[in-house]
Amino acid sequence: MSAAVTLGLLFFLSARLNKQVAESCSCFPGHPQQMFCMSDIVMRAEVTGEKIIQSDDNTPGMGKIQYEIQVIKVFKGFDRIKEIQHVYTNEMSSMCGTRLGRGQYLLSGSNTPDGIFVTLCNNLALWDRLSLIQKNNIENTYLMGCNCTVIKYVIYLF
Repeated sequence: MSAAVTLGLLFFLSARLNKQVAESCSCFPGHPQQMFCMSDIVMRAEVTGEKIIQSDDNTPGMGKIQYEIQVIKVFKGFDRIKEIQHVYTNEMSSMCGTRLGRGQYLLSGSNTPDGIFVTLCNNLALWDRLSLIQKNNIENTYLMGCNCTVIKYVIYLF
């Protein structure tokens, strides 16, 4: 009887874990140029503050984070972006939300009806941690190559 209960419990926990994994955030890794090109907006911005906006039904953790920003430079996007003062993300990392501290960031994201939205799947990085080559590519090269597709190949040698 004890083995049957243990087996049933293991099955239940396994099914529960699989459900949790299925509900988590997952992103397909991409080349930085491809991520640049797939984004609606790419900018260098200073994050100066944050505020939690509760969901309509006040479910804990299901709200959004509103980051207050000052746009420094726009690399891709529409002209009015310098007027944008906020970007948004989901509150929970399992919903691909991201936490940003104060500082200057490379921010890329989507233009949604609710505003500029950034996620863990976008190209987000502290500006000072980017190499000079990365900064040069972002500022000068990537936009010109958006009509190309960058594919990573892995070669296995046996």
